Amino acid sequence: MTTEAPDKAERYLSSTFAVSPAKLEGQGRSLNLLLLHRRCASCWGSLMQEAAGGLEIPWEDHLEKIAGHCSKSKEYITSGLPIMEAVFRVILSAGNEAVSLEQIIETLQERWSDSANHWVPPPPKLYRMVSRDVFYGIGEVTPPAAPQA
Repeated sequence: MTTEAPDKAERYLSSTFAVSPAKLEGQGRSLNLLLLHRRCASCWGSLMQEAAGGLEIPWEDHLEKIAGHCSKSKEYITSGLPIMEAVFRVILSAGNEAVSLEQIIETLQERWSDSANHWVPPPPKLYRMVSRDVFYGIGEVTPPAAPQA
C-alpha cells in the first residue's frame, strides 16, 4: 500500500469544484429540474402552489433557496445518499460557489458519514469521482491566471 506524497495530496485538497449550468445545458440536462428536486420537504407545499409545480422558477432562485434554507436541514445531507449526490448537495449548500475538495471532505465527514460507516473516500479517489462527473454538471474550477507585470 502506498501513501500519497503530501504535495500531491495537497493538490487534490486544494482543487475546487462547482456546478456548471453550461455543462448541463450542453448535455441537454436541466439545472432547473435538478435543483427543483433538491428542495426540502417544507418547500414542497408552496412549490405545488406555483404555476407548473415550480418548474417555471429560475434555477438561480432554487439555488438561493437551497443554500439559504433547504441545506440547513439535518435531512439535506444524510448517510443514505449516494456519494455523488451528497457532493452535489455540498456544492449547492455553498450557493454553487467554488468549493475545495478539502471542504467537501470535511462536510461529508460531518454530515454524510455516520456511526455505522465513518468512511469517506480518500482525496485522490474522491477527486477522480468528482472530476469525472457526467450527471450533476460538476466541474473543476481553475483559478484565474495571475496578472502579468
